[in-house]
Amino acid sequence: MLKLGQTHDSLKFICDQIGTPTYAKDLAIDIMNIIQSQVFIRADFKTDIIHYSNEGVCSWYDFAKTILRLRNIQCRISPTETTNYPTPARRPHYSVLDKSKIKRLYDLEIPYWKDSVKRCLIALQDKI
Repeated sequence: MLKLGQTHDSLKFICDQIGTPTYAKDLAIDIMNIIQSQVFIRADFKTDIIHYSNEGVCSWYDFAKTILRLRNIQCRISPTETTNYPTPARRPHYSVLDKSKIKRLYDLEIPYWKDSVKRCLIALQDKI
């Protein structure tokens, strides 16, 4: 999105698909904390499917606007609907994961997606 925003005067992003961005570093930190916890080495430990994503919800439009605003990139962002970008893959309009299980089992406080985007952009800035 940074590259697109820097190379285009205006862009359109999907506004009717809602989900939650996940900062890979947040996920990695929480996985390491779970592995290192006593809970993980219990004799009765069982594998299970557990969802994880950052807290909050947004559309691709919201996500793009936030990223470009935080970087002060002057690109006009417009919302558009999924029907304007037909693809072979069908995308759900609401794909927010239920994180109640992982928070309950491992007593996690998962960061809000906008806070994680800020931290991610700072980390990327150090690499550029």
